[in-house]
Amino acid sequence: MDRHLLAAAAAFESIELSPVSPLGACSIMGHASQNKVLSALRGTEVVSDPTNVLALECARRLRRDRDTVVRLATSHRCVRAQEIPKVRGFTASFRMFCLASAGLERPNQAFVVDAVAEQMTIMLQALDALEPYGFRFPNRRVTVLATEEKAALADRIAGQFGQPAVSRARLDHPYYNLGLRFQIAAHSSDGIEIPLIDGGAFDWVAKLTSNHRAVYVASGFGSQLVALVFRRPLNSPE
Repeated sequence: MDRHLLAAAAAFESIELSPVSPLGACSIMGHASQNKVLSALRGTEVVSDPTNVLALECARRLRRDRDTVVRLATSHRCVRAQEIPKVRGFTASFRMFCLASAGLERPNQAFVVDAVAEQMTIMLQALDALEPYGFRFPNRRVTVLATEEKAALADRIAGQFGQPAVSRARLDHPYYNLGLRFQIAAHSSDGIEIPLIDGGAFDWVAKLTSNHRAVYVASGFGSQLVALVFRRPLNSPE
């Protein structure tokens, strides 16, 4: 599965992350409670969200070359200490496929629009790439969410897609602090809709580099859920 996902993201550089990251990598940037993270010794924590760690690497590269555009992909096993829903396929240790894009904003906010649309396209292509290998993702629902201030940007993103049609919604979740988010959901083999892919725009790299023009777009794909609850039934005529 990793091989197919990384192949779908061929335009991104694939890297492998350490199992641990600096203490506070999630709670400081993403404002997630440290109680949800497994803190370790010597100022480290077990990686609970690769997108926070990818932001550190993106910032390092932009500090070295401010004109570069960073595109990174990784597949990583995460651990979270929060209460896990009593739903088939959800576990405290799970694998996640992630994309990250970072660079300086361009006129008319073209960077963030293009980066979000690119990651949405790759994630949809990743679903297509997995279907010949025993998985299926019926009734896909793609949504772009935005605050009122970023509604025009969300309309530009949604307008780049034909099928599946992209719906629009209002963004109220403060985690996506640049006002843009996208979600891709599909029905599992149990017929339950699951939000399998989630992404959006953040100010993390801008803060890390002390450059307000720096934009960071990241997304995560619950690849372990695919293996556990999106397998095509053995008696399927397909």
